[in-house]
Amino acid sequence: MSNPKDTKMTPISALIEVFPLCQKVILNTVDFKDHGFTKTQLCILLSLTAKSPLTMSELAAYIASSKEQATRAVAPLVKAGYLERIQDEKNRKLVLVQLTLYGKEMMQIEEVKLKETMAAKINNLSPEDREAFAQAVNTTVQILKKLQ
Repeated sequence: MSNPKDTKMTPISALIEVFPLCQKVILNTVDFKDHGFTKTQLCILLSLTAKSPLTMSELAAYIASSKEQATRAVAPLVKAGYLERIQDEKNRKLVLVQLTLYGKEMMQIEEVKLKETMAAKINNLSPEDREAFAQAVNTTVQILKKLQ
């Protein structure tokens, strides 16, 4: 994506380049094949692990898809018992989606596996690269939260 002649990427170019790299590292590290999840469903589960409950519109925005696509991906997860739809206490017309206890337990188990696999990969880096990576990720997350 970036011009190889550029010695330094702009922050926006770097962000555009880092997005698919992060997605690839996470999605290729997690082995949810036993569960039969699609990538969209996996993104939904990871999103609801990080932030829950969400309306369907919020969830669709969170995973950068249409509300219709998110709804289609959520339905089998509800049927399988990983997610549940609940009514918003303040606005009964709003339907929220959240992980069930079963979904939370499954995601906790998978998160441990993900962390172990990622830790092994990160441990292959030099101590300097590990420190730089940790600082860069922490700083990036803090700033991205401000941009939401």
